[in-house]
Amino acid sequence: MKSVTLTWPGGQHGFRLRLGELRSLQEALDAGPEEIFSRIRLGNWRVDDLIQVIRWGLVGSGEKTAAEAAVLVTPLFDLHPLSSFRIIALAILGAALTGVEDDQVGEPEGATETPPESGSSPISTALEP
Repeated sequence: MKSVTLTWPGGQHGFRLRLGELRSLQEALDAGPEEIFSRIRLGNWRVDDLIQVIRWGLVGSGEKTAAEAAVLVTPLFDLHPLSSFRIIALAILGAALTGVEDDQVGEPEGATETPPESGSSPISTALEP
């Protein structure tokens, strides 16, 4: 799965939640990815839901270690409205749950599709005398 690049109060970064980050997220929040996504989407979220999703998303992209991501993410919550983090957290979790646009899972790169036949040919459309 590819990273998703998003602009948020911390700048522009890649985010990705791989299996290891999803497990760390579950452990930190005592909830699975779908439950966390639903809480955020429905407005039943907690501050740590947003912080942890963003933090582990940065770690999964390979841009930051867990410690570096915590140092970047946590102080921003005192400087910006919480709503500016809600959409980013949903985008990160959404990418993990449904994939990233243009991420062709299972398709080899450069694969081409054979054009469909038109159904007509000189033999099948010719009238016999």
